This record gives sequence, structure tokens and C-alpha cells, in this order.
Amino acid sequence: MKKDVNVIIRSFLLFFLKCMLPAFVVGLIYLDIKTFGNISEESFVEFGQETFLLGTSIVFMYLANKKKANGLWLVAGFFMCMFIRELDAYFDDIFHGSWKYVALVSAVFFTYKAWRSGKENAVNSLAVYMQSPAFTTMSFGMMVVLVFSRAMGMGKLWKLIMGENFNRVVKNVVEEGTELFGYSIIFLAAVEYACYLLSKKED
Repeated sequence: MKKDVNVIIRSFLLFFLKCMLPAFVVGLIYLDIKTFGNISEESFVEFGQETFLLGTSIVFMYLANKKKANGLWLVAGFFMCMFIRELDAYFDDIFHGSWKYVALVSAVFFTYKAWRSGKENAVNSLAVYMQSPAFTTMSFGMMVVLVFSRAMGMGKLWKLIMGENFNRVVKNVVEEGTELFGYSIIFLAAVEYACYLLSKKED
């Protein structure tokens, strides 16, 4: 019974820590509006998005190297490309759309890292990851980022809601805030998978 009680207490503590993420997201939104009056390309929210993406990629790079799970290089590369995409405003200072070429180089590099030690290892470790509960959480985060935040950020929707009182700041807050929340879920899923994988004993 003592073991079960410890599990329950640990689960509640973990849930409490997870609840800090949405609070953190709202805090960054508040800072942006309080400081800048909007959410721009150089804002706390944008910085948070980039940090979560870079952190996610680093976690999977570490796991791929530590556990010799080559398929995870592909996951790391995917999020690194998303990170580069989030920096498009800075790459545009070089020339418009230059982020695509940087992302392409990144994709080639991570694909090479995944395949160089054998396709079987890469496919197997990727399949193992996709069967984990962490991948389900990751999928939810991706849905929030790629679908829900985009849908909630449609100008037509907010013009329909607010009519002649349309305010772009409100639209930006909802779209960028939702996107940041999605990225926080993705990062959480990466950390959860890392904890699971690193806790496993070597065969």
C-alpha cells in the first residue's frame, strides 16, 4: 500500500508541475502585452516558442546519441527545421526565404545521421518511439501547433467575431499564445520520453 501511495503522491506532484506550463504561457503573453502592447517577431512569446523548439530538438539529439537510437535523429531534425522556420524573420535579413535553404541543409544532415549506422536501427527506434505514450502527447501538441492555432488565427474568423471592432492584437494573442502552448506540450512530451528512455536498463 505504501508503494501505491507514493505513486499517487508522485503523480499529483507531476501533474502540478505540468500545470506550470500553461501558467508560464499566459505569463509570457501578459509580459508582451504589458511591455509592447502586441506580440511581434521579437517578443517573449516568440522567444518562448523558439526555446521550446530548440530544447525539444536537443533532447532528441541527446537521446539519439546516448541510446544509439538513430531514428530519433529524424525527430530531432524535424524540430530543428521547425526552429529554423520560427527564425525566418532573422533569415530574411540575408534574403527573403533564406531559412528554407538552412532548413534543407539541416534536414540532410539529420537524415545522414539517422541512416549512417543502418536503416534497420533507425526504423526500429522510430517505431518504438511512436508506440510510446510520449508520442501520443507529442501528437496532441503538433495538432495544436499545426492545426488549431492556425485555425484560431484566421483573420476571417476574428472579423466575424468582432465585426467593425476587429482588433488584430486579439487575433495575434490567441494565435501566437495557442502556438506557444502547443510547443510547450511538445517539449513536455520530449522530456517525458527522455525520462522513460533513460530510466530503462540496458539490455
